[in-house]
Amino acid sequence: MKKVLIFGAVKHAIEKAKELGYETIVVDQVSTLPTIKLADKFKCIPFEDFEANLEYAKQEKIDGVVNATEFAVLVSSYVAEKLNLPGLNFETAKIVKNKYEIRKKMLENGITNVPQFFEVENIEQLNDIKGKIKFPVIIKPASGLGSLHVYRIDDFETLSEKIIEVIDGSFNKKALIETFITGQEYGVESFVYNGKVFVLGIMKKNMTPLPYRSELGHIIPSELPEEIENKIKNVVTNLIMTLKINAGAVNMDLILSEDNEVFIIDVGARMGGNAITSHIIPLSKGIDHVGNVIKYSMGDNNIELEPKFNKCVVTRILDLDEGTIKKLPDFSKYYDNEVVEIYFEKAVGDKIEKYISDAQRCGFLVVQGEDIEKIKKKAVEIRNRINEEIVRC
Repeated sequence: MKKVLIFGAVKHAIEKAKELGYETIVVDQVSTLPTIKLADKFKCIPFEDFEANLEYAKQEKIDGVVNATEFAVLVSSYVAEKLNLPGLNFETAKIVKNKYEIRKKMLENGITNVPQFFEVENIEQLNDIKGKIKFPVIIKPASGLGSLHVYRIDDFETLSEKIIEVIDGSFNKKALIETFITGQEYGVESFVYNGKVFVLGIMKKNMTPLPYRSELGHIIPSELPEEIENKIKNVVTNLIMTLKINAGAVNMDLILSEDNEVFIIDVGARMGGNAITSHIIPLSKGIDHVGNVIKYSMGDNNIELEPKFNKCVVTRILDLDEGTIKKLPDFSKYYDNEVVEIYFEKAVGDKIEKYISDAQRCGFLVVQGEDIEKIKKKAVEIRNRINEEIVRC
């Protein structure tokens, strides 16, 4: 039996690999995840320890490498490249993990970009560019994930107060400051195969109110005119080719401004989270996105990237009221022919925190149907019912 090394103990990746007949060798830097029990073998290794991960891969004689988490983009690329297995080019991975480097590449290649962007790693550098910054801006870790430490800032005093938190929250200890763009946010999921970019889906995003900017869910179809969707596809494809992302899943976030300009705000060289890969793409397009990622990594060319149908899907993050969970409702009562998944991540005794980023979510739900307005309404209604029926103490 062939062995697949999966970075990240992610349920849908492990289950799909098993379904395809592979032995699952899973590495994660957290040893207490409940999904670990799904793996055939598990090893707890820090993702930043490239050599330890490479040695483990050699020891297990793995046949392919799959990355299932943003935390492991670099190590998965490194291991695959060292073992001459299919995967993302390591030099490309280093660029993609740095938002400032992406901005520079966009500027160099004439891709629509924010009017201003700066990278700083200390308060002295911030003070040096004080006179150049035009507000409002958004600040974020130059290398981060999950909308953590992302803020809209309207003045230099507040920027000075927040900048160290953002720097400390970045993997590379640098913060990105860029123009705040007003508009609607969208997510785009793509797959690169044999030198061609396949845009699998464009999803409208529901976001938290400012000053935070965190996902509350996705809607597909995007509700955009065809010509705007085509414009987005062209920008996404151009950027993927510019960054030389050679293979696999690519997830992007963008803002469509009030005058329909496309501003890419984030690039991930991995499968999209928050149910994009596991539910949205397969349920809306009939494309086995997770299966395609795994097949590619294992050298299997039986990959299908053309949509089989177009259906409406809405997801909703479970952003619930604060408190400690005393009793949970019976989630099965919420299911019907449209509610296809309720994934609840907390248990009795767990604390629900104020939702300001993906780190505070309680899970998500997925609704599929023919009437987009109906299922948008239903997703909110089910979220509200769950929120009301959880007993807190």
